[in-house]
Amino acid sequence: MIRRAVSAVIILGLCVPSAAFSADSLRLVCSGPAEIRDEGFTRKFGLSIDFFDVRARDGTSRKYILSSIYQQKLFQGSLINNSDEFGEGTITLTNSRSRFYTGSFKLEKEKAESYSMLLDGKINNDPLTGNKLLPAKAKLPCVNLSY
Repeated sequence: MIRRAVSAVIILGLCVPSAAFSADSLRLVCSGPAEIRDEGFTRKFGLSIDFFDVRARDGTSRKYILSSIYQQKLFQGSLINNSDEFGEGTITLTNSRSRFYTGSFKLEKEKAESYSMLLDGKINNDPLTGNKLLPAKAKLPCVNLSY
């Protein structure tokens, strides 16, 4: 009887895709000040980015969706990560024709399950009235909402 049960579990395990057995997502909210350079001056800019990681449709790659709300608009961007490096890439967060952020991001693991997001790119601090992108860098502490 036990032999049949074990055989059934093994057969079922071979028939069901392996994605069903893994933790398939990570959601982080990363917030803090970014440093923006504008005409020789550096100033702080409050920024919050939602990072959502899920398994891509091919079953092996990861899909990253980054989102931010600014001036009552939702800006989003996504990419498929085929590399072995987790939590990094180059992305553009857009809403219709407006760009809010374009550049690189990288998750840096801190202690245990905590992360920080490093940004190095350009931010549009007024996407409603213009499309001027200013150089920006940030290290945003993240809160893990995946529990």
